[in-house]
Amino acid sequence: MKKLNRESIHKSGDYMEVDIFPVRKPTSRRSTKAKPTRPVQQKLNERNAARRLTWLLQENFGSNDYLCELSYPADFPYDKALEGREFTCFLRNIKNAYKKENKEVKYIHNTELGKENGRPHYHLVISGGIDKKTIEEKWNRRFNVGEKTNLIHISPLRFTKTGLAGTAFYLTKDPILCYRSYCCSKNLKQPRESQRDGRISGRKLQELRNDIYNAELFEKLYPGYVFVDADPRLDMYDINEYGEAEKIDFPYITIRLYKKDSKYILRNREYA
Repeated sequence: MKKLNRESIHKSGDYMEVDIFPVRKPTSRRSTKAKPTRPVQQKLNERNAARRLTWLLQENFGSNDYLCELSYPADFPYDKALEGREFTCFLRNIKNAYKKENKEVKYIHNTELGKENGRPHYHLVISGGIDKKTIEEKWNRRFNVGEKTNLIHISPLRFTKTGLAGTAFYLTKDPILCYRSYCCSKNLKQPRESQRDGRISGRKLQELRNDIYNAELFEKLYPGYVFVDADPRLDMYDINEYGEAEKIDFPYITIRLYKKDSKYILRNREYA
């Protein structure tokens, strides 16, 4: 078995994340697949599942798109709010509004329960293309509230050096009412993924892990991108012969970067 390091590259919009880790590749010509060991692969899958929403957002939305928070009036029946029919009808009306303007609509949304009263409200990321006032009216009018009462807050998406990681956390911090913690339109583009084996030697990987603040070192590896940060930590555990959990030392690093020519990233803000 030949041991080499793999670069697992994920590109989404103007961002790129790279995971570098060792795999064992069979020397036999019959098999061309290179796979990490089972516990390592499981840990990688868990990490990637948590990051996939960030990649989906960055691949499909831009600075002209919206982040919305929709709530109910205080006197709205709790049981009826849990049914969510108002949001379903609102979303259908929004799709029709985009269709009339010949605009494609993309969206990702989730339901969250309030910590104090347990009342549901919604978080929605939706593509721009229609006026914010139209979106506000289509939600507010469902409850016959006055002009001074606004039950929906809309703001433009803000991209920092770390992309939309903060927005992704905001959307998924309460996964009680949704199976995947979020729901999305069927027309979303998937993040671009690729793999490359053998370019990073074991010595180079160790050098990267020992010098995670050296931007020049990482930007030489990935020209055209600006280095954001690197994380060499991957907490993994195995059960020893005594039934105790032991931490496994596994050479791994995650690198985050964004394109040099990106125009909408707020470079003076470190994190989303």
